[in-house]
Formats: sequence, structure tokens, C-alpha cells
Amino acid sequence: MSRHWIGQFQGESLINVKADVDEAMTMLENLHGNRKAMRRRVLSGIGTSVKQAVKKHYASLLKKQSATLYKSVTAKMFKSGAAVKVSPRAEHGNVLYGYALAKGSTIKARNGEYLTFKVGEKWVKKHQVTLKPMDWIEDPAKRYLQSSSYRQRLDELVQKEITRAEKAAMKHNGGTK
Repeated sequence: MSRHWIGQFQGESLINVKADVDEAMTMLENLHGNRKAMRRRVLSGIGTSVKQAVKKHYASLLKKQSATLYKSVTAKMFKSGAAVKVSPRAEHGNVLYGYALAKGSTIKARNGEYLTFKVGEKWVKKHQVTLKPMDWIEDPAKRYLQSSSYRQRLDELVQKEITRAEKAAMKHNGGTK
């Protein structure tokens, strides 16, 4: 069973994979160990995989690539351990341009001056430029979460936690199962 939904958190888009992780955690329920730590490790692994999927599709979605924007894609765990967020953190002059690109925005010149940039071989001066929204984070993330690669990665992470819990139980019981 896989339930995914899109939501908002402080203006950012979120993709929920809670049902899949809850299903995996049900399998780990009978094992000894810190379930909260297990959940955090599984979510962290999923977040890293989603981040890699977004970065993999980055070049095909954006005409002009920025190394700063590419490197800024991060996977961060919420303090509660309930979710992981994949987002761009690139900023210039306190403007998070990863979000500006994803959600669309208007860029205005400061103090009534001009924005100057090169288009092809020609230099252009504008008072403001409007960026169209470009789905370069959400769409690749959703595609990954619907793929067999995601299911395989989730199974690997769960198996890793099972192995870890078995080792801990053996250590706790003095080497016997």
C-alpha cells in the first residue's frame, strides 16, 4: 500500500511517504531496539535516495545549470523524526533562488536600476523579470517514489534495520538468539 500526497510546510512543498514507512515500521515492531532511531535511519535513507533522484534529473530539466543550485539540494530530517524534507537551499542576497525557480517569482532591480543579463549573444536590460514555475524538485521526487527503485531501497533499509536489531538482540542475550 502506497499513499503519497502533496502538502505545504512553511510555503514549501512536501511529499508524504508516511504510509510506506509506517508499513515498514510495522515489520520492525517485534524487534528489539529503539524504534524512533530505526524510523529516523529509514527516513534518512529514503531522503538521501530522493535527493539523488532529484539531482539525477536536474540537468534534463534546467536549460542553464548552476553548480550552486545543484549542490544546494539537501535532505533534512525534522527534529521530531517524523519526516524528511528534500529542498534546495541555494541563496543569493537572502533570496532562496531554488524556491524562486520552483515556485516562480518576479525579480526586480534594486533602487530602480536595471537587471542586465545576456540572452544568446545579446545583452538585455530589464526593470524586472518574471520566472515561470519550474517543477524541478517535486516531479522527479514523485517519480522516484512511484518507482520500483524506491520500493527496493525501502526494502534494503528495512533489512538493514532487521540485521542491526538481530545483532543487538544477540549481544544483549549473550550471543544466543
